[in-house]
Amino acid sequence: MTKRLCSHLLFLLRGLVLTIAFVFAGLMPAAYAADPPKEDNSGIPDHHYVRLDTITVTLFGEDSVIGLYTVAATLEIANGDQRTIVHAGRSRLRDAMIVELHKLLARRKGVSVPLDAVKYRLRDVAQRTLGKDIVVDLFVENVLRKDIGEEDSDKES
Repeated sequence: MTKRLCSHLLFLLRGLVLTIAFVFAGLMPAAYAADPPKEDNSGIPDHHYVRLDTITVTLFGEDSVIGLYTVAATLEIANGDQRTIVHAGRSRLRDAMIVELHKLLARRKGVSVPLDAVKYRLRDVAQRTLGKDIVVDLFVENVLRKDIGEEDSDKES
């Protein structure tokens, strides 16, 4: 049994000596000597975001202001270089979004507006205004509806 153990140890020692000799002689195969290949992330798209200014629209009743509706949103754009295009068209985009929010909220008086409806309508406006090749998606970060009651309007008088 000791003969067998000695032969295994001798085999391992030869392998170690040969490995050390290859390393010092520079005969190590290129696949082992080279740095490990870097992962290719070409299949995963980069994400670029542009935060939009908060949009507040006034909610009107029959003859008075009944509340405020505020939306905070961020655009996802296809390329980081397109930020300048978004910043150049941001006043046009803001105006179009205010009009769209007024349309959406006027149709649904007294009824809460689903967040998905706000997101999809504003994303469509952004894609029409800036282009579908620029705007990938729109994320609604926060929505706040502040109703102004009768007692609030009496205090202001």
